[in-house]
Amino acid sequence: MENNTFKSVAFGGFDKQDVIRYIEQTAKEAAAVQERLQQENDGLRAELQTTSAQLERLRTQLTELQREHGQLQDALSREQTARQALEPAKPEAERLAAELERLRPDAEAYAQFRERIGAIECEARKRAADLEASTVARLEGMISSFQKQYQELVTTFDSTATHVTGELRKVEVNLAQLPRAMDQAGVELNELSAVLEQTKKQEK
Repeated sequence: MENNTFKSVAFGGFDKQDVIRYIEQTAKEAAAVQERLQQENDGLRAELQTTSAQLERLRTQLTELQREHGQLQDALSREQTARQALEPAKPEAERLAAELERLRPDAEAYAQFRERIGAIECEARKRAADLEASTVARLEGMISSFQKQYQELVTTFDSTATHVTGELRKVEVNLAQLPRAMDQAGVELNELSAVLEQTKKQEK
């Protein structure tokens, strides 16, 4: 509106102070626009760097979880190997049980002994199965949780990166158009100066 008002005055006569104020106001507005665009550009770049750092930390956590997963798998494998190593002892245990049966004809005592052995074997199998199940469940839970967190962060990063890239492009376009606007203002100022000189000559 100030530009249109000034032009209308320029055709019908103008005031020198109005011209000066117009020039100063145009320069201030251009500087303010450039500063605001630069601040937006800096802010968007900082946001992109922060998001990239978060993604890098998550990747580091993924590496650590994968390492722990390998350790737990090794522990589970060792436990299974130990259980398999006990299998050859079963025949010896059975032989000893048979000998005990021969040495102890008392059926009741033998029954109690077998019951105890059976309970011990049952408890051992239960503990081994529980250990295996809990280890597998823990691994699956950790992997599932991490995959979910990783996917969420990747999605957030992609969305933020797309937004930041779009905003950066807008800022770059505005910055690229700013010199053209300044050139246009310079042309208008030159035209005003020419009109001012012509008016001075006419007044003489």
